[in-house]
Amino acid sequence: MIAANIRGWRFWQIDERIYWLYKPIGNDKIGEELKSKHALLTSIWRFPPERKNGHPAPFPLVLPARIIYSILDGKKGMVLDPYVGSGTTCLAAKLLGANYIGIDISKEYVKDAENRLKNSLNYKKIIDEEISKHIVEKTFEDRKNNNENTGKFRKNLTYQAILLKI
Repeated sequence: MIAANIRGWRFWQIDERIYWLYKPIGNDKIGEELKSKHALLTSIWRFPPERKNGHPAPFPLVLPARIIYSILDGKKGMVLDPYVGSGTTCLAAKLLGANYIGIDISKEYVKDAENRLKNSLNYKKIIDEEISKHIVEKTFEDRKNNNENTGKFRKNLTYQAILLKI
């Protein structure tokens, strides 16, 4: 949900990519999978841009919050934002209990980020709302172990078996 195509000379890119890079540890070149409660969310996220922010390219707090909460999953970790801007990523890290480092060349942006971090509790509601979306009552494995529905075809197979008996 970025700005509209004002100039109109090409198809406008309306998505932004997030790259999840992982440094292999030992022989583990793949890393850990997300837990079901995080993987429940799709790869397309729609957030309105943050409105009350003096930075020219702000993104909403829920964006880094979702990423940090999903990847760290309550574990301690370090979040590094080399272009801290208004401090949104550091703010999300702080509210989620992670350590953070923010770097920026602009003294004005650093000051803005520090002010947001001082007033971090004003943003707690946004973080709590995001965390509430990371809920899975039963995982695939739970449903499979209880012989419950594990996909759309299981019901159809049962239905076909009933039809064959008639």
